[in-house]
Amino acid sequence: MALVDVLIPTFRRKVGLAVVLTSLLGQTFTDFDVTVSSQTEPEQYYLDNVEIETLVQALSLRGHRVTLLRHLPRRGLAEHRQFLLEQSRAPYVHFLDDDVLLEPRVMERMLGVIRYEGCGFVGCPAIELRAAI
Repeated sequence: MALVDVLIPTFRRKVGLAVVLTSLLGQTFTDFDVTVSSQTEPEQYYLDNVEIETLVQALSLRGHRVTLLRHLPRRGLAEHRQFLLEQSRAPYVHFLDDDVLLEPRVMERMLGVIRYEGCGFVGCPAIELRAAI
């Protein structure tokens, strides 16, 4: 079991999902597994296309367990996230939207903060904010 389960709800965003999966390949923190749950209608389903399959294989080759699920009928994002949370067995979860590009150290920083602060929840921008000079 991984330390973190990355949970990704998706709906009609094949390209966005490919982007977020690609950014997971570059994370400096590596003790995570991934669960993707699609609420896309059967006629538009895309988790079985070559682009997504290639990224799933790349993540698997790096030691990440990747689970692809379908969750219908659609009952809203909160219910979809709850469904994903119920699939998790890791001590920590990281919810990601299906259109986010993560900088390489985002997961490492977030886990560091949650452990240091001893809190139950942390959040951050996907892209590091820098002060303008």
